[in-house]
Formats: sequence, C-alpha cells, structure tokens
Amino acid sequence: MKTLLKIVVWFVVAFIGLFVWNVTPDFRPLITWLIVAVLSCYVLSIIVQMAVKQVVLGEQQEVRSRLELLDRKVTLLLKDALDHRRVR
Repeated sequence: MKTLLKIVVWFVVAFIGLFVWNVTPDFRPLITWLIVAVLSCYVLSIIVQMAVKQVVLGEQQEVRSRLELLDRKVTLLLKDALDHRRVR
C-alpha cells in the first residue's frame, strides 16, 4: 500500500509539474533547478538510509555474537552449579 501511494504521489507531482511548466514559461529555469535539487535530496536520502541500515546490521550481528557467547557461559555456569548441588 505504501508503494502504491508513492507511485500515485509521483504521478500527481509530475502532472502538476507539467501543468506549471507549460503555464509559466518564465519560471522554467527555477523549476528545473528545483527538480534537480529535489531529486538530489531524494537520492541522498536513499544513500543515507542504506548506510544506516548497514551500520545497524553490523551492530546487531556484534550484539548477537556477544549474546551467544554470554549464553554459553551462563549455561556452563548453571550446569556447573547444578552439578555441585547434586554432589552435596
């Protein structure tokens, strides 16, 4: 649903942009630079999102490996404590 909404918004913006482009020819250079700026910001935001996802994924993997190690250590300690308790 989110993708469909994005597509509809882009079509509406394109239609309005073509309308303004044809109605106001004096503002074409301004409109052109505005389109370039918007597309540049959009591409830059996608690049930043990808970089943040990679950093977060790396951090998650590190935390997961530390938790697995901690789980193994706690399991061994609990087994050892249980064995000591059974011996008594």
